[in-house]
Amino acid sequence: MKPTDLQYTYKKVIGFTNQQKKALQTLESYGINVNNFIRIAVSEKIKAEWKSIKESKTKGYCPF
Repeated sequence: MKPTDLQYTYKKVIGFTNQQKKALQTLESYGINVNNFIRIAVSEKIKAEWKSIKESKTKGYCPF
């Protein structure tokens, strides 16, 4: 399934620094779909770190 075949229903507003904005504008000037680029980057990041994300965050017993 291609990302273009999906219907996106969840929206999240994020901010970028001016340097990041310029980088995204440069990508756009080369004809790259920036929205799709960001989606792919987030997807790859989650896949790479899923094991540590899924880990349970349990605290050990500490009497103090």
